[in-house]
Amino acid sequence: MMKNSVSVALFVSALALMAAASSGRADCNVKDFIVEDVVSLQKSGGMQLAFVLTATESEYKAAKKNLDTGADVYGLFSGDLNYAQAQQRASQIATATKFNYESSYANSYLSQTVSGQALNAYVKCLEFDKQTPGLRLWLEETKGKYYTIKGFWVGAGTGKYDEPPVIDGGTLVGPPTSWRSGETQTFAVKSDSMDGFYLTMKVGGEGYVLVAVPNPPDVIWLKQPVVSSKKLSVASTFSNPCSEGQVSDSIYPLHSGGHFVANTRTVNHSTNDPSHYSEKFTVDSPDQVSVTLTQNTGDCNRRGVASGQLEAIETYPQAAP
Repeated sequence: MMKNSVSVALFVSALALMAAASSGRADCNVKDFIVEDVVSLQKSGGMQLAFVLTATESEYKAAKKNLDTGADVYGLFSGDLNYAQAQQRASQIATATKFNYESSYANSYLSQTVSGQALNAYVKCLEFDKQTPGLRLWLEETKGKYYTIKGFWVGAGTGKYDEPPVIDGGTLVGPPTSWRSGETQTFAVKSDSMDGFYLTMKVGGEGYVLVAVPNPPDVIWLKQPVVSSKKLSVASTFSNPCSEGQVSDSIYPLHSGGHFVANTRTVNHSTNDPSHYSEKFTVDSPDQVSVTLTQNTGDCNRRGVASGQLEAIETYPQAAP
C-alpha cells in the first residue's frame, strides 16, 4: 500500500491527467510490444498478472502462443485455459496476493517494468511522434530508489517551464533547464521510498504527468493437501449375473489462485480384493481432479468391497508477511 507521502487520491487524479496529456499522440500500447517479444513477460509473475488483467482477448492469445510454458508463474497461460478463465484466475490471484488489480495500476506497472527488445520497440514508438506539439515522458530504467526518465518536447523554438516541476514522493536529479524541440533528454528521480512518485511538468503550454507505481508485494507459495469430504464406498454384486460396482468423485482447489501440483493426486483406499480393484482419473488438471473407482469380482460367490478418499496437494499464492 502507498504511504501518506504519495496519496491514493493524488495517484488516481494523476493517472487521469496522464491519459488526457497523451491523447492525440501516437498510440504506443506497451502490451503490443510485449506480445511481440515476451522475454520481459517471462521474467516476472507480477508482469504476467498485470498483463492478463489488462489484455484484450487477441493480446492474450498472442502472448499465450509465444510464451514459454516453463515460465508461466501462475498458470495463466496453460494450454486448456481460455481468455475469460485466465482473467478470472488473474483476479483471484490478485486478491490473494494483494496485487492492485485496477487497470490504471497494472498498465503503469507494465510500462515501468518492460525490458529488453520490447522496451526498445516501445521507446522507438514513443520517440517516433516528434511532430505533434507536446511533452512526453517515460521511465527508462529503475535501480532501487533511482528512476531514470527520458522525454522530449515538441514546439516552436526552445521550451521553458511554465512553472516549476511538481514532484511528490521523490527528488528530481538533473532535470533539463530548457527543452529543444524534438530532442530527447535524460534525467532522474530519487524516490523517497519504495512507494513510487508523482511528477508533473509543463513546458511551453504543454503538460505531462508521470506516475511511478510501487512494486506489488512479494509472493510466497504455500502447499496444503485437499482431501475430499466424500468417503467413497463401492462393491460388486454377487447375484447371478454378478457385476462390477463403480463410484466417482471430484475435488477442486480451495484457495484463490491455487492449483493442484502435478502427480500428487491419489486415493487412500482399502479393498478385500485388490486384484479386481481399479482407479481411473477421468480429469487430472491443475483446476480439477476426478476419479472413478471400480470394484469387480472374479467369483460370483464372493463380493468385492472397496472404500477410498480422493486427495491431492494444492499450491497457492499469498502475499509475503
